[in-house]
Amino acid sequence: MTSFITHTAASLIALVGLAQPASKHPEAVVVTSHASPSTSTSSTLPDSPAGKIARAYLAAYNDASDAAQLKFEETYRVASKLKETPAAERAQRMKTMFEKTGTLAVEQVTPSDDGTFTARLKGSKGVVLEMHFVPSRDDSSKLDFVEVATFDTAPEAMTADQRAAVVEGAAKAMETGYVFPEKGAKMATTIREKLKSGGYDSAADDIALARAITTDLRAVSHDKHIGMGVLPPSDRTEAQPMHEPTDNEMARENYAFRKVERLEGTIGYLKFDAFIEDEGARQTALAALNFISHCDAIIFDLRQNGGGSPEMIRFITSSLFDKPTLLNQMMDRDSKIVEEFTTLADFAGPHFKPEVPVFVLTSGRTFSGAEEFSYNLKNLKRATIIGETTGGGAHPVRGERIADRFSLRVPYMRAYNPITKTNWEGTGVEPDVKVSADQALDKAIEIARGKIGKP
Repeated sequence: MTSFITHTAASLIALVGLAQPASKHPEAVVVTSHASPSTSTSSTLPDSPAGKIARAYLAAYNDASDAAQLKFEETYRVASKLKETPAAERAQRMKTMFEKTGTLAVEQVTPSDDGTFTARLKGSKGVVLEMHFVPSRDDSSKLDFVEVATFDTAPEAMTADQRAAVVEGAAKAMETGYVFPEKGAKMATTIREKLKSGGYDSAADDIALARAITTDLRAVSHDKHIGMGVLPPSDRTEAQPMHEPTDNEMARENYAFRKVERLEGTIGYLKFDAFIEDEGARQTALAALNFISHCDAIIFDLRQNGGGSPEMIRFITSSLFDKPTLLNQMMDRDSKIVEEFTTLADFAGPHFKPEVPVFVLTSGRTFSGAEEFSYNLKNLKRATIIGETTGGGAHPVRGERIADRFSLRVPYMRAYNPITKTNWEGTGVEPDVKVSADQALDKAIEIARGKIGKP
């Protein structure tokens, strides 16, 4: 089955409300900053807006008390985010993370050119994290969001021979599997030449090497789906299947469905942060859709949605059409159409009438499958997209094991829209109504009330 990002996204990622590309193996994810990383590192948080937020965050996190974590959210979280998710709920997510990691200590800080940084931290329970703190663009003293990568293993030293094996494995994977053969070959040449010139000698451990290779591959391809991660010891043999989150773990996260509400003026509102392909997820989606099935307008909030399964995209989209409708196609690296996604003729849930206006909220962190959902509805003229231009990732990925110790996300197909004859890769989905992500919901409500004739 095709997947933009694997539908079983990490529960830890879901807890902190991230919208970054997730891998099939969440404990192996390496999240890289959109900015170029600096070559200098230290173990001290900088005296910058992002650094001050990070200090306050870690103080509250390690205090582990409800009061400290709630106070952090109320003090430092940007107001628009608290409007989406109350401070108490965000504080509870922090507590749940603490239960997994224990007390965090800073081990390494790598600055980026945009004034932010990535901090590597080790938990007292052995979990290693990398966290990237992003202040609000409007008020740098407030936190917008945190990108998190989590590892179930401590960094391990790499020998020159091991680094060479990993680089060669990544080069071959891109050379033989990347969706655009010429770019795949160029990526392979780039990292091989860097290895030969000694450019990876400073990557002293496996996590650092994974980050460096990810950065270099993306610099050539500009493909945000590409990412290399480190596998935990339990997943490092071919005989041992790599970890997948359990049904119970996904259920505890409510399959990434965050909120369903009937707003004043009979406007239905549904917020979910991933398209998870699972029977439990389908039942949760049906329950949410049924709850708002009698509303006069519908708002889908995908501002923190990082994507997922095209099957789940098709499932939810089927509620918006009363006859089978071609949504999207997939092309392989030979430019052949190998899959098509049409709405379900036997969809068992509610069907919203064509005259019911639909709105999709987006942000710069809306990514991958969430972009497909938005792009499909925009071009079929079934929804009004409101918010910010999305992240720009249109390539389904598969995970490949590299040198037993690493996993690499390799984009191997591309979306092909039957209307536009192209996709949103590298450009994102342009909203019909451009406003900041913080203002998108209010704007959608305003427009919806106008369309349905209610104040």
